[in-house]
Amino acid sequence: MKFGNWMSVLGLVAGIWVIVSPYLVGFAPTHGNPWTGIVLGTDILGILIILASIIGLIGYWGLRLKELVQERKS
Repeated sequence: MKFGNWMSVLGLVAGIWVIVSPYLVGFAPTHGNPWTGIVLGTDILGILIILASIIGLIGYWGLRLKELVQERKS
């Protein structure tokens, strides 16, 4: 696994952690409205981090696949 791939996987894990951490440490409210400021903010930030890392992984794999196809042709 190359460095770009590792960084994207690390970003994916970080995004998941940003979403889950308020619930694990108890910042999430126990009443019926889960969409308070801190929880909504971390959910949005986590989703953005996850999307960026998935786009990075797909881009990296696409470039690597392109290189492999070019190597087979030559």
